[in-house]
Amino acid sequence: MANLATFKDWLAKHNGGFHPHVRFVEELMFNEVKISKVPSGSAVVADADLPADIAIVECPFDLVITEELAQKCLLEILDLRNELENKTWTERQWISSYLCAHWIVEGSRHLLHDAYLNTLPSAEKLRTPLHFTALELELFQGTNLYGATLDREKEWRAEWNQCKSAFSRQNADWGDKFSWSGNYPSTYLSSRAFPSSLLSPKPTLLSSPNTKPILLPGIDALNHGRKEPVTWAVSYPPTNSTSESEGSTQTPSPKISLVLHNPSQKGQELLNNYGAKPNSELILGYGFALPQNPDDTMVLKIGGLHQKWEIGRAAKGAEGLWNEILRSVQQDPEETTYEDQLDAASALLDMLKALLDRFPPDRDERRVSMRPEVSLMLDYYLEGQKEIVDSLADFAREKERIAIEQARAEGIEVVLED
Repeated sequence: MANLATFKDWLAKHNGGFHPHVRFVEELMFNEVKISKVPSGSAVVADADLPADIAIVECPFDLVITEELAQKCLLEILDLRNELENKTWTERQWISSYLCAHWIVEGSRHLLHDAYLNTLPSAEKLRTPLHFTALELELFQGTNLYGATLDREKEWRAEWNQCKSAFSRQNADWGDKFSWSGNYPSTYLSSRAFPSSLLSPKPTLLSSPNTKPILLPGIDALNHGRKEPVTWAVSYPPTNSTSESEGSTQTPSPKISLVLHNPSQKGQELLNNYGAKPNSELILGYGFALPQNPDDTMVLKIGGLHQKWEIGRAAKGAEGLWNEILRSVQQDPEETTYEDQLDAASALLDMLKALLDRFPPDRDERRVSMRPEVSLMLDYYLEGQKEIVDSLADFAREKERIAIEQARAEGIEVVLED
């Protein structure tokens, strides 16, 4: 907890900080009884009853980790002019390399975020799939998440190799210290980053082609609460205002604040809201899942086509997929017959059966070797995926029923074979 105290002092020194009646804890309590250990290492709780609509934490723009800040600082210690001029590195590579440099390059005055990085969970505490054991990942085999994890590892390893080469080129010892470890700096970015649109005068989580990932020290300390009512507020200092810092006078930086709109009781965990996200995204990017997550989705693709369809619970979004399957079986593109609809329903049901057959079995004796929190993620994830498949099957059967009614209206009795 000493690192957290240092971090709070560092944030306050730069005109940011936490509300005086909040604190960090490693274990959550209820009526003075421990109810759980915080998987990520720490949580933010109320140290007294707090009213609604109160700012919990403020971060000055000066401390925000952006691609531009990472580039500026890294160019002071590494020759990365080629990477900068030719734009061969992604935002993730610049920011992840900047984070890594704090642990590799000792004593550099150009690395500004030691106090922040010392509060982040160690690689051993991260639970995204790149930090699963080989067995844990294998038990996700047959799901979209398994393939997404392999794709992410391939992409991140290629980026990591480029960054490691740049550090090795400057200093062989630095290159040796640039370890993979599931590329945990990139995991920090995937699990803690916000879109740069939050720094606009009207902050929003909605991304656009121009938004980039940024890290907001302090703002990112709160865990996720689905539908938690929060606001990100940006404030600008009055014109001509100044502040004293280490004997010098400077213009204060704008700040971003996290405002919680619900009142909180003493000891209650204070939560941010990362937005509506399916468990696939929460597991892959953050390392946790929600039970019966209403925002769960499944991405489906028809062989031979590049387009993908994201289907939610209750078959939300299924019409686009259905129309594509229907087009693929139609004899006459100008006319849809009941036979076309029956063929499309049958094709969709066959697709869903194949999906279910590939899913991990409900019972697998190897599950006892999984860490409990990873096993729980698998349960939550599979529950959502299977519910979506079931709802799609109901959707297909309803289309089948409508086709049979159409046939009867044409004087044709349809008998379906099992």
